[in-house]
Amino acid sequence: MDNISRKELFQKTPRGSSLLSRGSHVMTKKEKVQPFAVILFFFPRKESYLLPEATKEKTLRIARNPEREESFPLLSSSSTMDPSIFETAEEDARLEKIAKDHFAQGNHIKALEVIEDAFSKRGKDNVPGMFHYLQGSILYHLAKRAKKSDVTFAFLLGCVEPFTDDFGLHAFSARALLEMAKQLDSELYYKKAEKEAELRLSLLESCGELDPADLEAQRTLANISNEAELKILHGCTGKSPVPALEESKEARGMIMSDSNKAADKRLRSQWASMSVEAKKNFMKVSVSKLRGYVERLYGEEGKKALDEVLDSTRIDKKWRFWLCRTCSRKFFYVKKFRNHLEQEHGAKFKRATAKNMPEMVNEALAGMILDGGWEPVDAVAAADMIKTRLESVKEFVYEEGWSKDWPLAEDEERSNLLKQIQYHLVLLWESKVLCFTTLEWMMELPILARFEVTESLIAECGLVGTPQRICFWDCHELKRIRDLLKLTKFERDDGTDLVCRAVERLCGRTGVKEKIEFDEQFSFMLLDKRLLRGKIDPFDDEGTIDACKHDYYAKTQPQGDDIITWLLDYPLIDGSFEFPRSARAHNLDIWVAILRAIHYTCRDWGTKYARKLENLYYDKVLTDAKNLCTREDERRRTAPEGEANVAYASLLGDRCEELKTDNGDPPNGRNFVFAVRDVLERAPDPTFEFDDLEASLDLIHGLKDLSDGTVLESIDHLKSVVTDKVLLADSKILLVEKSRISLLNELTRLSAFDYRSYIRNLLRRFMRNELNEIVKMDALAKVAAAEADLLSSEKQEKEKKSGSKSKKRGVIKDELNEIVKMDVLAKVAAAEADLLSSEKQEKEKKSGSKNKKRGVIKKTSTSTSADIEQNVEPESSPPLKLVEEDCIEPEDTLNIASNTDNQEETAKDMQNKPGEDLLSKHMESPLVAAATKCNLALDMTLKALCKIKVLKEYLVLNQDEFADNQEGQVPYALRDFFTAFASKTIKEGMYSYLLGNVLASLEEARSMSSDAAELLVSILEFWPCWRTPDIESCVTHIFTLEEYERMSCSKCRKNPNYPEQSSYGVVVAADSIRDLKRAFGKMKLEDILKLIRMEYKMLCDAKTEGCGKTNFVHHIISRCPPIFTIVLKWEKNETEKEIHETTKALHREIDISRLYEGMEPNTTYRLVSMVGCSEEEEYICLSFKKNLWVSYRHEALAKKAVGGWTNVVRFCEKMKVRPEILFYEAVPKLDQ
Repeated sequence: MDNISRKELFQKTPRGSSLLSRGSHVMTKKEKVQPFAVILFFFPRKESYLLPEATKEKTLRIARNPEREESFPLLSSSSTMDPSIFETAEEDARLEKIAKDHFAQGNHIKALEVIEDAFSKRGKDNVPGMFHYLQGSILYHLAKRAKKSDVTFAFLLGCVEPFTDDFGLHAFSARALLEMAKQLDSELYYKKAEKEAELRLSLLESCGELDPADLEAQRTLANISNEAELKILHGCTGKSPVPALEESKEARGMIMSDSNKAADKRLRSQWASMSVEAKKNFMKVSVSKLRGYVERLYGEEGKKALDEVLDSTRIDKKWRFWLCRTCSRKFFYVKKFRNHLEQEHGAKFKRATAKNMPEMVNEALAGMILDGGWEPVDAVAAADMIKTRLESVKEFVYEEGWSKDWPLAEDEERSNLLKQIQYHLVLLWESKVLCFTTLEWMMELPILARFEVTESLIAECGLVGTPQRICFWDCHELKRIRDLLKLTKFERDDGTDLVCRAVERLCGRTGVKEKIEFDEQFSFMLLDKRLLRGKIDPFDDEGTIDACKHDYYAKTQPQGDDIITWLLDYPLIDGSFEFPRSARAHNLDIWVAILRAIHYTCRDWGTKYARKLENLYYDKVLTDAKNLCTREDERRRTAPEGEANVAYASLLGDRCEELKTDNGDPPNGRNFVFAVRDVLERAPDPTFEFDDLEASLDLIHGLKDLSDGTVLESIDHLKSVVTDKVLLADSKILLVEKSRISLLNELTRLSAFDYRSYIRNLLRRFMRNELNEIVKMDALAKVAAAEADLLSSEKQEKEKKSGSKSKKRGVIKDELNEIVKMDVLAKVAAAEADLLSSEKQEKEKKSGSKNKKRGVIKKTSTSTSADIEQNVEPESSPPLKLVEEDCIEPEDTLNIASNTDNQEETAKDMQNKPGEDLLSKHMESPLVAAATKCNLALDMTLKALCKIKVLKEYLVLNQDEFADNQEGQVPYALRDFFTAFASKTIKEGMYSYLLGNVLASLEEARSMSSDAAELLVSILEFWPCWRTPDIESCVTHIFTLEEYERMSCSKCRKNPNYPEQSSYGVVVAADSIRDLKRAFGKMKLEDILKLIRMEYKMLCDAKTEGCGKTNFVHHIISRCPPIFTIVLKWEKNETEKEIHETTKALHREIDISRLYEGMEPNTTYRLVSMVGCSEEEEYICLSFKKNLWVSYRHEALAKKAVGGWTNVVRFCEKMKVRPEILFYEAVPKLDQ
């Protein structure tokens, strides 16, 4: 859709909306109410205040047309008008004009404040539709203006509900839904867009004659409907192309550049010269001085804002609170605030009763699911034990709901089905959509009743409320359970994660680390004493205020000058957060958008709940029909012999005749009629409504001859279908509830307001001014002291000592004092110029000393590997020629040409250069090492690394940052290799030299292995650092996973915190992947890895007051590295078939959000290169370039095109190549 400006939104306003409250009568073209003046005042069509004059005239003509006059239930010429109605309408028109004017002037915050005030005063459902439409227009405009895609989505989601509440004949709600569907490629929103478009089209069709604006809306809606329908048919991926959250480096650099200016040096110098007591006193901010500073800077507005902060902190003793942006109420407890949003502002779906509401499985049952053995039980033997040895069965020991005393069955099919069921149940539990009714239904299937075991006996045996009961079922029931679980969705592609990311973008800027206290009289602010000692790391989320004594800093010894860094640090904060704007205005726009998004989610919640009730009513009707048939069976058994039996179909038909007039609350007689029709027609699915009741009755009477068995079979089938629908509806409701809670959590985060972040920059500016005043006063004091010293010297001069010598000495002294005076003043006035000059000199000096140091370091045979350096100047590098890229891989940077003439020229050139002997000496080692397995593995590992596009781009970008001086020979060798690699072409003849250099240095540093994975770890550990320590290490940035494990004990509920650990990827046994692939068929690689990790359990440490129970471990990572590495461990004796099965199980794309928690969904990585080992222990590199897999052997030019992934699988099988290292590269969202 094309972008729509604010003016165009006004011009495209729909008609048919009323100023009456939602749910009231909506006036259309066909209606006219007299007197006409009252109609225009109370019920103006939106064109009358938004469209051009010509459209207004048309509105007047239509309203005055007597042929269209109809009775109006609310107003008429004879009705008596309540004066309050006029007053309310006048007030609404006034507020609407104010909000429109603010919006037209570009002040959308003020416009939203006016609308939210109206909602707060009268309730969202009791305000005119124009307010909803205007709010939707503002949010839609903000969505079009937003630069970040996640913020765009948040505003689009927020505008749908206001447009829906408006009831106008327009396309904006459908348009917003379609744009969200395109952004997410979401089938959910395509369906919603199609449904909304069809609804609006039906309303337009009911209006009769349409004007040009209506016709345009009709065409737009038809296009939306067709486009959405076509996309649904073609299928959707549900992946959102959204870039990762990142901070603007340019903005951060601009903000932090102040620390490099003269102020930084001047203030640090002053701080260093201050006494300990002066430093402590400086940390005490006088409230009266601060108030005067604010009044001078901001006037009365600033003074009022500061007084509000001071009054709140003095009374409430808290910096932090939660502010409702609708009604402006403050809350100091988050639970009360959330309850306020749910009860007062519609942030929760309000249902009449809690009955039939889905509930999550509790932690006790979840622990049983996670810890259970899930082995198939021999149901026949178990039933025999219950009937013959009940007392011994009662003594069975249950641990966490499972007993090992039940007889097990040797049934591989049932065992696999139970493992799949456990896997799906665990996924549902982790996704927070495992409904209690689903588990209850699974545990209540009457399998033991077939063996005449009653429910009372089952209860005596301890099988009530335990998932082990599922292990009794046969394959048929287990397949039904598994199939139902497969239909259950684990996630909802509704874009909630984008809203969370947008909120994180905002809230991440306002975290407060500093504690700020007051003295007992609240006359001084006492800054965090940690600022005197050093940097502050943890955030202070409590924000409580303690009244402290005046000797607050008595035991604190100042260290360093980090306080100056704090004074000069201005975090990346949007201008709207600056003092003295009102707290309500902070993030008001996106706050309103998320609140309205919650309302839209609640609307969806209510729709799904209504559908569930519809299915429950249908099930109740089917139960009544079956009970009717059961009672007929009982009557037949007791009826006199010879009495005719009544067919079930006839019996149900007669009952329909009795109930056809019942139109009460559902399930009513009409529901019964339609359900019986489905039964007799043997419908595959329930039909909840028919057009004609009499036609349904006629059809029922025409099917009275249907056999009883067919009737019962049809009833059982429909009950089974309805049961599945109800269980799936519960999971869908939990998914919607999960989204609602997620949005409510983000709204709560946005609502948190910390006065410290509000005044923090104000405090910094004030304290910086105070410190500058101290600098100034100290400078003036030095000038005064110099002058006093001069006067004192003049008085002490003896009169008898006169002459040229003494006179000359006095002149010299005067000049010296004047120099002191001028020097101090110069420091105050020209510190910035001095700093720039000194920085330039220091930079030149540093550069010169570095080059000098590099030139004098020698390499000796007795040096250790930690301090070996090469004495090679840049001028000594041989001028070797560049190699052209070949046709198979035009972007390959490691291709070595075989032109002998060029090699001879190169050798000749090298002879004429200094350092010839040194270079020749190093060229010998690769020739020796080339025949070793270690050299072969290293060659292929480095080749695989060099095929990673993101690594190459990163090294090229930072090639100027390679450090010149390295500690140890290994970093030097690696630096030389990757410097050549980053230069895009490697000089001819140098690859073997560089490779041998790396190998020799690695062998010297540590005992080498021919294992490629161990070589990879060595390379990453010895990777050279950058010249500038501020740049993140290449290994950390590209390869490192920051992972920590979380364990929640299912028995004692302890949640120990384990430290974060760094790794380069995951190691997994190849046979484990192969075995699970055989068991689960089409399971993806990431799910296989997750299933393998489920076997890893952790003890609840008794040393830390734990219970000693083993529990599942959750793996969480805090960031996504560009490269994700998988290492496969092989037994080295695999057959061709086993290699084929393992390689086939490796997918080209994996979603590691399925493997780790803490990541956004659909975080896709794509396989780009790998290292394999053949049966002859020959290592091979495979890389993907230009939609083609290419294999590399040890010889530089020995490369071969393999083809697609299927060809790679066949290649590995034929050549018996076992993939050992897999490099997966993160796929940008736009490319997914």
